[in-house]
Amino acid sequence: MKKATKRLIAAALAALVTTSVCTTFTGCNKDGAEDSTGPIMTLPTGTTGTGETTSTNGGTTETTSTNQGGTIVQPTKGFNVLTGEPAVNDLSYKRPVAIVVDNNTLSYANQTGLGDADILYETLVAPGITRFLMVTSDYTQIDSVCNIRSGRDYHLDLAAFHNAVLVCHGGSITDNYDFYSLAKERYGSRWGYVDTMFEKWFAVDVYGEVYGTIANHGDRVDLKYDTIFKSSAMTALLESDSKFVKEGQGSLVGYAKESLKFVDYGTTKDMSGASTATNIDLRFKCQGSSNVKSVSYKYDSATGKYLRNQDGVAHTDSVTGEQLAFTNVITLFTNVKAVSTGIANDPTMTLVDTKGSGVGYYFNGGKVINIKWTSNGADLILTDPNGDELELATGNTYIGYLDISYLSGGTSFWN
Repeated sequence: MKKATKRLIAAALAALVTTSVCTTFTGCNKDGAEDSTGPIMTLPTGTTGTGETTSTNGGTTETTSTNQGGTIVQPTKGFNVLTGEPAVNDLSYKRPVAIVVDNNTLSYANQTGLGDADILYETLVAPGITRFLMVTSDYTQIDSVCNIRSGRDYHLDLAAFHNAVLVCHGGSITDNYDFYSLAKERYGSRWGYVDTMFEKWFAVDVYGEVYGTIANHGDRVDLKYDTIFKSSAMTALLESDSKFVKEGQGSLVGYAKESLKFVDYGTTKDMSGASTATNIDLRFKCQGSSNVKSVSYKYDSATGKYLRNQDGVAHTDSVTGEQLAFTNVITLFTNVKAVSTGIANDPTMTLVDTKGSGVGYYFNGGKVINIKWTSNGADLILTDPNGDELELATGNTYIGYLDISYLSGGTSFWN
């Protein structure tokens, strides 16, 4: 992934035929379309958030609004505003892509590409089952992401934090909300995001075989299509008469939001004086259910990254065998509730509050500090104990949304 040899493989091929029916393990819709408590840390000595909008990783030469809400700024040429690091290609006028990725146990055998995320969000999609939103500034640097799953209401918010083009395979229609209606309100069009369920490059056998987007067709009993994100298929879609192009937002031209702030590239994030946190234990649970998804991170001083484990074993890429690792780990606490879907064969889902405010923790370099978050659904603002905007170490970032009850009892979930 992100290797020169794999980038050379991504050539545009040709492409057509019918649409897929998305059956799900966690969330088919009725029409078959798919569906502060805790220890208080002190701010490390010498670490401050400037609150400024101009920095080496993303200066402002222009401010504008986005159809996802909030404001964005034109980033500095040559830098990736999602990581604070130099970019391979010029991203100064290119929106990121945010891909919804499956994480139920049936997905593990073919799950790939998550290690290429600049930012990886994780939320409960149903009791005991999480789903990712993988945000990348340059999709052309990705080989494969498997597999794309259906969108939920909070995915619209998470993508908006970065002015990213959302990519998902259908959406949830339940007693709680209609994802398609929400998308139309948000984007002004039902096709304001890339719905791979209805785009031939991802949903039709003949095209899927050409682009490799249905390479695992038939491998899973719960899916008709194990849809894979391929950069060549995405390029073909953007250069064609796709529904996204004809009736939606149409392109990736635009700016990425700088929702996350970073220290200057080449400098180290100062975490001196912060509490030690070399092991992080996360339990994704929700109000109204006893089901739990267990995730942990262990700090590796040799790489300066937190290595991810889930279900008690290393979380590795099914293709490369590499364990997922992140420079920054962020946990945000909110209300996560189990609710009825109104669907007989898939009765329960989760609602995750991504709007409002709450507490959280920032982990880096084997250390931790407490933070706060606020969001109006269009922008995400993280602040440090001094009330200044949080600055992260340059590199990739994991953000997990957990239920506030996980903090009950006042015991820490790290050591």
